[in-house]
Amino acid sequence: MSYRVINSLIVGAAVILGAIIVAAVLIGPLSSDDDTDTELAGSQSTPTASDSADDAVTGDADTTPTPADAPTEEPEPTPTPEPEPQQTVAGVVTDSGSEEPLAGVTVTAERDGESAASATTGEDGRFELADVPSDATLSFSLEGYRTVEQQVDDDAELTIALQSSALAGQVLDQEGQPIWDATVASGDALTWTEEDGTFQLGDAPDEGEVIFKAPGFAAQRVPIGELGNEVTMEPKSVKGIYATAGSTADDERFNELMDMIDRTELNSIVLDVKDSAGLVFYNTDVEMAHEIGAVAPTYDVEQRLAQLEERGIYAIARVVIFEDPILAEARQDLAIMDSEEGGLWRTFGGLPWVNPYREEVWDYNIALMEEAVRLGFDEVQLDYMRFPSDGPLNRADYGQESTAETRDQAIADFLRASYEVIAPTSAYLTGDIFGMTLWDPTEGGIGQDLVTVTEHLDYVLPMIYPSHFYEGSMGFDVPNDHPYEVIYQSLNNGATMLPERLRPKIRPWLQDFTYGPGIAYGDHEVREQIRATEDFGASGWILWNAATSYHEGALGPADS
Repeated sequence: MSYRVINSLIVGAAVILGAIIVAAVLIGPLSSDDDTDTELAGSQSTPTASDSADDAVTGDADTTPTPADAPTEEPEPTPTPEPEPQQTVAGVVTDSGSEEPLAGVTVTAERDGESAASATTGEDGRFELADVPSDATLSFSLEGYRTVEQQVDDDAELTIALQSSALAGQVLDQEGQPIWDATVASGDALTWTEEDGTFQLGDAPDEGEVIFKAPGFAAQRVPIGELGNEVTMEPKSVKGIYATAGSTADDERFNELMDMIDRTELNSIVLDVKDSAGLVFYNTDVEMAHEIGAVAPTYDVEQRLAQLEERGIYAIARVVIFEDPILAEARQDLAIMDSEEGGLWRTFGGLPWVNPYREEVWDYNIALMEEAVRLGFDEVQLDYMRFPSDGPLNRADYGQESTAETRDQAIADFLRASYEVIAPTSAYLTGDIFGMTLWDPTEGGIGQDLVTVTEHLDYVLPMIYPSHFYEGSMGFDVPNDHPYEVIYQSLNNGATMLPERLRPKIRPWLQDFTYGPGIAYGDHEVREQIRATEDFGASGWILWNAATSYHEGALGPADS
């Protein structure tokens, strides 16, 4: 064979072998044998167009092929939670005292602070709750009863006894007679006795004290755990005098007053806490008093109260309310304004008043009342708890319409708010009113309706000064010359204007000074007024003298 032929054969074979190799690369192996595939394709497959697109979205991907016959790992099945154990709870709710069934009791099953089931007892006291979780807490509640809680247990039938949250009993005097309209208070619970002396104090706290107060009697505190069916109150007639802040601050003068009280039938004294100038006479903790510049420490209130307590003298805090020039000047937004001239409205004497409709004014004075009780005063006496009576009244701008109805309501609301604060304490809340209020069936233009103010106080103190009655009053040319008659007739007339249950609340101020036309006042004239008060049957009296100078000869001996 020639060289050219042999060369042609070699070239042809090479071409064929190259074609086979190219075909193997492009179309894959001709055989499915695993070993051959591995040898030709290597350990990693060639990515396809679709593989590249997936990689672009998901990032690096494991491209190792999974053999068709490789076992597939099945996900573990999610376990189905076992149903929580539930049950039906049924039973009856009764009154712990009478053992009678209670209707209207709310029965609630709670779990983790959420209600799981609820029902209400029927007339037979029975209830039934379905689908109650076994770890739930059952709650039984009814107004006037203490709520009971109990864990769910295996009892098929529950019997629950609810204890009344009301305290009940009867208030009597030392002769066993019922005391009508006595105040009964404990915490936020407050009520009054019925005509037969019985009371029921709902929603009383579980512990603490019950306070009993009634006009003509000393306040009484009874621990709740010691409260029986009957409470007997001891009589107390307040017979007092008034002392100015200056007299209270003067050691010598104050000792003289206390000695006079010890020697005579007197047993009480009124001290100025806040006067008609708006001054507060001790270092109060009430912030507003400091903010407006009202604090003028004049006497050591704690020292004076300790001295009075040591001698057994009943201490009364006098707090002037709406005639408050200091507050009016400092906070004109709380004052009565002049509708014609602008600025503060003023009396003929030039004094501005605060606005009795403003609750911020109420709150300031109530804070002082609360503090007086904490300090140890036995009584808080409110003065000038009214609208102004002199000055250009037609120009008084209260920021709202002022009518007899709104004035009466404003004073009533203020007294109600004050009483709610003082009622849970052993202190009495009293208020001064004009003597003419005992004769005027209206609110007199000043918001002092006799029935309204008496309703919201423990005592009312009409200032029945004979010198202040007009000529011809009660048929007398000079009423000032008839001290007994003016006092007695005024008290009786006022009593006819009040419901019977409120009549014991009258305790008058009496005149121990000389003023106006008529006779000068001395021992006899003061004693005549006291005699009239006693003949009427009032539970006490207080003498007024702006200079703290009294006629001791008008007074009976101690313990009289």
